[in-house]
Amino acid sequence: MKILTKIKNKAIKIRLMLKKETPLEKAEKEKLIHFMENEDKKQIFAKNTWDKYRQKLRLYIAKNDPRNFLRWEPIMGSMFHYADKNEFFYLTKKSKNDWLPTTRGTSAGNPPLYSYDKKTNGNIIHTAYNLSQLVDLHTIEIKNIHTIVEFGAGYGCMAKLIHNLGFCGKYIIFDIPEFLALQKYFLGVTKTKGNFEFVDEIKKLNISNPDIVIATWSLSESPEELREAFFKKIGKPQYVLIAYQEKFESTDNKKYFQEYQNKNTDYEWKNCEIEHLPKNYYLIGKKK
Repeated sequence: MKILTKIKNKAIKIRLMLKKETPLEKAEKEKLIHFMENEDKKQIFAKNTWDKYRQKLRLYIAKNDPRNFLRWEPIMGSMFHYADKNEFFYLTKKSKNDWLPTTRGTSAGNPPLYSYDKKTNGNIIHTAYNLSQLVDLHTIEIKNIHTIVEFGAGYGCMAKLIHNLGFCGKYIIFDIPEFLALQKYFLGVTKTKGNFEFVDEIKKLNISNPDIVIATWSLSESPEELREAFFKKIGKPQYVLIAYQEKFESTDNKKYFQEYQNKNTDYEWKNCEIEHLPKNYYLIGKKK
């Protein structure tokens, strides 16, 4: 099966290479390369899992066509999730909102097509499902929101989705430099215009009490001291959407986020296991 997948991906890569770049793709690629050339001057010491991942991602950006980045092994292995059929069913049958139109126009990066809807891809369906858990629970109209902070934004899928929903406010992404570079590329080639701010250090975060904070499987993979510094910096958001796995390396996330709820009793909390993703949870909060 792995051999067939490799052959298929190779064929896709060759077909893409033969396709002429658009002026926009070329311009965004040049920005990406220029950014990474500057980052390469900053040495990474592989102290942990994410440092090693950053080193690997730098090599992929330097040696591969970014038009195919959603087929890259480090991306597929960490930030592309093929949505379960239950998530698609919820969005199309149970949600209070019409989600499918907001998942269109996201083919940049050449993602695998989604079997339940060939006009979109599995990761943005998964992203829409994550967001729907907050939006449906508290009946939030995204276009009326003013400020959003996302901790760990993957390749920019959530930011794209939220702008497709009509969001026009300030969107701040906190992430590592290599991901920020990919996010800028993705949002650029998808013509996503917005008031974005890309931040790679806690001390550079310049916002307090945003409307929404989003962290899907990102805070839960970060050192606890970074989590605490982030929470302290952002103050008291109106809404919180966190998705986390029960354990990451030596960290007991279930215990950590229970303690976080206990410290923040001025919120209404919903903490529930994801039925189709055992040992993964949503923690959703609304300030009282």
